[in-house]
Parts: sequence; structure tokens; C-alpha cells
Amino acid sequence: MTIHFTEEKRFTQNQVQQLFLSVHWISGQYPQRLYNALMHSSTVITAWDDERLVGLARVLDDS
Repeated sequence: MTIHFTEEKRFTQNQVQQLFLSVHWISGQYPQRLYNALMHSSTVITAWDDERLVGLARVLDDS
């Protein structure tokens, strides 16, 4: 397995929701809010196993 990282916001709402629900985070129950928050974040780094989203990190700043 090779994991690739990117700062491109190429994830879908469904991919993000499934990732958050897989670790039982309640924000996964609000997919539109979650997706919007990520899309409006200055930096989101995602981890991919081929086409499968397997992780992400969101950076918060004062801008």
C-alpha cells in the first residue's frame, strides 16, 4: 500500500463523510456542514490510498 498526500481539495462530500463516520466522529452526521468547512479552510492535506480517502488534516489560521 502506498499513501499519497495532496493539498488539492479533490475529495467529495461522501468521501469526507465516510472517513469521519469510520472513526465515529459526530461531525460525519452533518456532511454538508463538514464539507463546507473543509472547502473553506485555508489548508487541507489529504491522504489517499489510490482513490480512497484515508486521512486528512485541516489547518486553522486567523485569516
